[in-house]
Amino acid sequence: MTHKPLEAIKYVDFKKSFNQEKSRKTPPQPMSNPNYGVLDLETFVDTNENGERYSRVFALGFLTKTKNPKMFYLIDYFDNTSSSSYKLVLKCIDEMLNYANSNYKFYVHNLGRFDIIFLQKILLDYNLNVKDKYVLIPLYRDNKILRLVIRSKENRSIKISLVDSMNLLNDKLEKLSEDYNVKTKKGYFPYSLGNKHNLNYEGLTPHISYYNSNIDKEWYYSTLALNWNLRSETLNSLAKDLYSLLDVLQKFQSHLFIYHNLEMTDCLTISSLSKNKLLKYYLKDSKIPLINNNTLFNFIYSAYFGGNTEVYKPFGRNLTYLDVNSLYPYNAINTMPGLECNWVECFDDNGLDLDQLFGVFHAELLTSELYLGLLPLKTNTGLIFPNGNFDGIWTTIELQFARKYGYKIKVLKGYQFSKSENVFKSYVEDLSKLKNELTRSKRRVIKNLLNNFLGRFALNFVKPITKTENKRMLDKILATRVVKTFKEFNSENFLLTYIPLLDKEVCESHNIDYYKAILNERSHNIEKIVNVFQDTSIIISGFTTAYARVHMNQIKLDILTAGGLFYYSDTDSIVTDLSLDKLKEVMPEKVGKELGQLKFEYQISKGYFISNKTYALFLDDGTIIKKGKGFSTDSVSLFEYEQMYLYSQSIEANRISGKINYSLGSVMIDNKKIIIDWNSYIKREKAMTLKLIFGQILELYTMII
Repeated sequence: MTHKPLEAIKYVDFKKSFNQEKSRKTPPQPMSNPNYGVLDLETFVDTNENGERYSRVFALGFLTKTKNPKMFYLIDYFDNTSSSSYKLVLKCIDEMLNYANSNYKFYVHNLGRFDIIFLQKILLDYNLNVKDKYVLIPLYRDNKILRLVIRSKENRSIKISLVDSMNLLNDKLEKLSEDYNVKTKKGYFPYSLGNKHNLNYEGLTPHISYYNSNIDKEWYYSTLALNWNLRSETLNSLAKDLYSLLDVLQKFQSHLFIYHNLEMTDCLTISSLSKNKLLKYYLKDSKIPLINNNTLFNFIYSAYFGGNTEVYKPFGRNLTYLDVNSLYPYNAINTMPGLECNWVECFDDNGLDLDQLFGVFHAELLTSELYLGLLPLKTNTGLIFPNGNFDGIWTTIELQFARKYGYKIKVLKGYQFSKSENVFKSYVEDLSKLKNELTRSKRRVIKNLLNNFLGRFALNFVKPITKTENKRMLDKILATRVVKTFKEFNSENFLLTYIPLLDKEVCESHNIDYYKAILNERSHNIEKIVNVFQDTSIIISGFTTAYARVHMNQIKLDILTAGGLFYYSDTDSIVTDLSLDKLKEVMPEKVGKELGQLKFEYQISKGYFISNKTYALFLDDGTIIKKGKGFSTDSVSLFEYEQMYLYSQSIEANRISGKINYSLGSVMIDNKKIIIDWNSYIKREKAMTLKLIFGQILELYTMII
C-alpha cells in the first residue's frame, strides 16, 4: 500500500488556531482565609398524611473557628410536627445570617446528595408560602449542587454560602478523621433510633442493632448505661461531627497553604484546586488548546474512553496484585496536542499515512486476533474490545500501538494537531517527589493534587445546566430544549437539568419556529455564551487516557510474552500469576516505586473474581479483602463469593443508597436487597468458543465500565 505525503492530501475547509489556557500569576497570600465554618443536621423517618415515609430534621448545628457550636434540638424549641422541622431549620439559618458570619463559607459533608435536599426545599417553601425572605443562588454541576448562596432580602449585605466538603475531600468523615489525625473523631451513634415519639428518650443504651454495622463492639459494651439520653447523645454526636470536620478542613487548608501556597476557600472542588496550582506556578508558556468548537468537541469526544476493568480468569491461586504508580499523571508527561489543528481527509483507497499523523482520526481496521483487544468501542452497555472488522474514532496513539501488534488499519479522516512537549512534566515530577518525602495527611493532599489536575480538562464545554426555575421558565425550557432531569420542589419551583442550546426537534414538536427562536435569543454563535462554556480541553484528556490504556495493554502483552496470565485488571492495576521476582526479571524497567512503574500491593493465596470491582482475595498474610460494586460487602460472606464461582449460584446482597424526593424535601437511606449474578463472567467464556469471520464484528470479550 502506498500513501500520499500528508501535505499532498486535500485539506477540507477547516483550520483552527486555539485559544490557550493562560497562567494565573498572583502574588503570594499573606495568610489563609479564616472565614469559614461547618454545618450538619440529623434526621429521622416519619410518615405524612398520605402515608408516605420521608425523613425530616430533628437536630442541626453549625460551628466556626472562633465560636462554640450553636446547636438546635427540635423539642427544645417547638412541638414535634412536620412544620416544626421547617421552623427549626429556618431558626438555624437565621442565626447563621448575621454580620459575624457574612461572606462565610459553611462546609457540609455530602451537601449535594443529602443535606441540601432538606435545606433548599424548606427555604423555597418559606419564600413561596409564607414570606419571600431569602435570596437563593445555587450553583450546580451534573445535577448536583456545588454551592448555595443564601442572602436575606431584609439585609442584602449579609450572605453565607453552603458548599460541599466532599468535593475537596472525597471520603467518609470517619476515614478523614483518622487520616488527618484530628483531636475529635467522629463517634458512633444509633442513627435508626430516633422518631417523633421518642425525642426525649432516657433509659438503657439502645440495642447495638440501632448502630451502623461498623460499630466497635468492644466500645459499645464498655459504654452501656442505664441513663442513656437521646437528646444529649444527639447533640454530643452532632458536636463531634462538627469539630471533626472543622479540624480536618483546618489541617487540609494548612497543608495547601504551607506546601502549595493555595487557598482552600478559593475553589469548590479538588480538581479546581489542582488546576489552580498548575496555572499559578507551572504553566509559564501554555500549550493547552481550549476546545470551544461544538463539532470538533463531539468528534474528539468519540475517541475519549475510560480505563479498562475486566475479569479474565475468575479464580486463581498464588497470584500477585500490582498497581501502577500514578498512571494518569505519569502518562500526562507524554507529548500532547498543541494549538494548531487541521481537518485531513483522504479521497483514495489507500488511506492516510499513520506515521505522519498526530491527532484524532476515523479509521477502518482488521484486528490480529490477539487474546487481548487493543482498541475500544462504545456501546449502550459500556466498552467492548472486539476482534474482527470494524471502524471507529481513536487517537493516533492507540492506532499506532494496535498496528505494532498486527492490526491492519486504514485511516480515513480526522483532526491533525501540532505537538506540544513537556506541558505537565515539571508539575507531575515536582509533586511526585514531594509525595515521596511527606507522610500521612500531607502526602494525601499531594496525591489529591496530583491525581485530579486533569479532571477539569474533561468537562464538556456545552455541559448541561442544572438550575432551579419558576413555572414560567419551566414551560419555556420544556418547549425549546432537551431536558435531562425534572424534579418538583413545589408548585412554583422546579429543579431542571437541561442542554442550554435550543433543540430543533423540541421546538418543532411545540410548533415553535426554531430559527426565529435562535434569533430571539441571539444565541446563533454558541461559542460566545460565556456563562455556558468552560475552560476545557477534551483533547488533553483524550490523549492522556489513550496513553494510559496503551501503558496498561503493554504490561498485559509483556506478561503474556513471559508465559504468564492475568486474572483481573482495573484502570491502573493488574492481578497476574507471575511472581514479583519473575516480573522484575522479565520487565525490570516496569517494576518498582518510581512514577509509572508497577508497585507490589498483595500476594494472594486464593482469589475469586466475580465481575468488575467485585472480588474476594485471601492474602498470604491471612488478611481477607472483599470488594463489591453497588452493594455492601458486609452483607456478603466469603462463602457466598465462593458459591458464585464454585456452584454457579447467584446471591443476595444489601445495597445502601439514598432515595431523594425533592417534592417532600427528603432523603431516605434505603437498605435494599439486590441479586448479584454469578454468571457475570460468562461473556468471555462464551465468546472464546466462536471463530473469527472476516468482515463480521465478533465480540470475543466485553469489558463494562
